[in-house]
Amino acid sequence: MDNMFLNIPEFVWTNITTVISTLICGLIVAFFTSTFLKKKEERTRIAGVIVEKRMNSEQDVLHFLEKELFKEEIKIKNSSKYDTEISNLLKIYGLPDPHDGHIQYSRIFLSQDKFGTFFHQFEDKIMTHKLWLDTKVKTHLIFMQLYFGVFNIIPLMVKRIPLPKGQELTDEEFKAVSDKVLLILGISCDGEINDFMSELNELIVDSVYKLELKRPRKSMLRNNMYNVDMKKCLKRVYTKTIVGVGQENIFKLVMDTVYQVKGVEVTEMNHEEYEEFLKKSDPQINKEIQEAFQSFRNEVEKAVRESSGTIGNKKDID
Repeated sequence: MDNMFLNIPEFVWTNITTVISTLICGLIVAFFTSTFLKKKEERTRIAGVIVEKRMNSEQDVLHFLEKELFKEEIKIKNSSKYDTEISNLLKIYGLPDPHDGHIQYSRIFLSQDKFGTFFHQFEDKIMTHKLWLDTKVKTHLIFMQLYFGVFNIIPLMVKRIPLPKGQELTDEEFKAVSDKVLLILGISCDGEINDFMSELNELIVDSVYKLELKRPRKSMLRNNMYNVDMKKCLKRVYTKTIVGVGQENIFKLVMDTVYQVKGVEVTEMNHEEYEEFLKKSDPQINKEIQEAFQSFRNEVEKAVRESSGTIGNKKDID
């Protein structure tokens, strides 16, 4: 038997070795190829699931917003006259008239009750779908959530308007003022909200056709929402939007609306009458104002003494 193996020609051994080597290499290549294909197939399957979940989640949020932000118009007999009155009111308070006198608004701005229901449902939608939303889409939705959150401050602003004791707003008056201011702001912000919706549509389309599976290392909701990403959204709200830039005008609108309902003519009061009005309305606020004014006066007098100047009446300056 040994002699038989020894008598086998060398080229036969060479061929046998080549065949065995080829088989081994083929098995190794097949193993790694199948492993790679399995991983690729698994990634493709996961990507498909993510795309499906993302599309369903984003479509659900978008459909909700489109339904809730459905446009309405003033529906009274002489609507054109009422349109003009609101248009003039927007100009008086320096608020934009997005449709050049054509009054249009989303129905959620008809009352605080409707808006409150919408706002809580919107929050629920974001929290329900946050795991599947694209990063840019989720960032924009949180920005919109912060934006709409400013409208929730209106009732608080109404409460802060000083009124004499015994002349406080009744529950009906409080609701009427809050609803009126909300509607006026809803009309003024209608164009801006349309722009936000257009931006959301674009981001959703990009999130599907430019699929990005990588997730950010840090959530926007980290540190109780006190983080750099949230600060950027807040900065955009307060420096780039109507409700942020026009805070002073909005507060004046709230104050004038409250005083109009109570029949208080603040604009016709002189300094002494307004000071007495504040004293009756809120003694604590009046005290703080007086202390701040006295502190400012002391600083002015100190600066005048150091510069060897004098203090005179405004009418004597000329």
